Amino acid sequence: MGEKTVKVYVASNVGVDYFFFLCKTIERAGYDVTPLYLITEVNYRKLSKSSSFKKIWLRVQMYIFYPLYLIYKGLASAQNSIFVVSSNTFYAPLLLKKIVGFKKGVVIHMLYDLYPDAIEIAGVINVNSIASKTIGKITMLNQRKCDATVYLGEFLKEHAEKRWTNAKVSDVIDISTDLALYKNSFDNLQDNHKLIIHYGGQLGHLHDAVSIIECIKYISASDIADLVEFNFYVSGAQADMLRENLKEYPVKIISAVPSNQWREDIRFFHIGLVSLSPGGASVCLPSKTYGMMAGGMAIMAICPAWSDLASLVKRLDAGMIINNSPYKTKQDLHSDYRQNIVALRPIDEITRDFYNGLKSYLKDNALLTEKRTNAFYGIRENFNIDVLSKHWHKVIQDVTVK
Repeated sequence: MGEKTVKVYVASNVGVDYFFFLCKTIERAGYDVTPLYLITEVNYRKLSKSSSFKKIWLRVQMYIFYPLYLIYKGLASAQNSIFVVSSNTFYAPLLLKKIVGFKKGVVIHMLYDLYPDAIEIAGVINVNSIASKTIGKITMLNQRKCDATVYLGEFLKEHAEKRWTNAKVSDVIDISTDLALYKNSFDNLQDNHKLIIHYGGQLGHLHDAVSIIECIKYISASDIADLVEFNFYVSGAQADMLRENLKEYPVKIISAVPSNQWREDIRFFHIGLVSLSPGGASVCLPSKTYGMMAGGMAIMAICPAWSDLASLVKRLDAGMIINNSPYKTKQDLHSDYRQNIVALRPIDEITRDFYNGLKSYLKDNALLTEKRTNAFYGIRENFNIDVLSKHWHKVIQDVTVK
């Protein structure tokens, strides 16, 4: 498809699995790819779980040293080089475009998380504050100045462009996961085994930790308490809140583990639990969802029915959606968009739906096997490296062929 003489740099502040898979995907499209990152996944996890000083050091690396590294690489790059730059360090795409623009360098913005929306939802800054407007200006310039923006979902694209202006060129490409790293089969649920529900990865401010906690408490007091088991490999801003609220409950909670260990462990789990708060669903999509499906887990998604996460699960018929928004469709949001997009459905309705969903699996093992099978084969058919590489080739061609 592409030409090996065309140089593509793929940049992110942390070198995690999905970053290396993105490099591999663009390389499969026929380009000469060089990954640019500053922090390894191991060091990121170690520093993020350490003392306040080490966390500050992590932020210094992500927001000062990594941009300086990109400036150096941009200045040293050849004419007409192509850079795919993630939003991890939200101002990095715009910064690099300013550096390489004079030598006709192309910058494609890979939008993982949208700022300032993400930190507004987290409660770090207020909407329309000076900080929000300043960061929003950078996001607007990312859209206007970068040669293209790639989004993780259709709703994320619509929301970003509605608030911060359209990108020059845009496309939606799933983040997926490197299927070569997963086993080629999954174990079916055996008779007399508990149903194991697993949450893996980040539990940050964009996830619906409150609904997860209340659902587990509800199940623990129900008639199916002895038939299910909850298992968390978790880190992030709300991980401690989860531990504190569930310390009296029989729930396994450990820190997030390295990706290779996680892939080995998931063969023992049946359902992958993922979540997004209504506001969080407007700015991100949990990448672990793809890994869970690749490992043969059915997905139990506590998220808005109108979100990209819900659309993904529905498209593959790979699990169940527990709607945590009062609204079911994107059209329902339009009357008062900014207020409706963050509205939360009553918690008793969420917990009831969660209970009914688990009970339906316990009553019908064939249903669970069907959803797991759909997840396992659906991701391999729809989101494999060959499918994704064709999308990336098209984007690169759109911004380089005049």
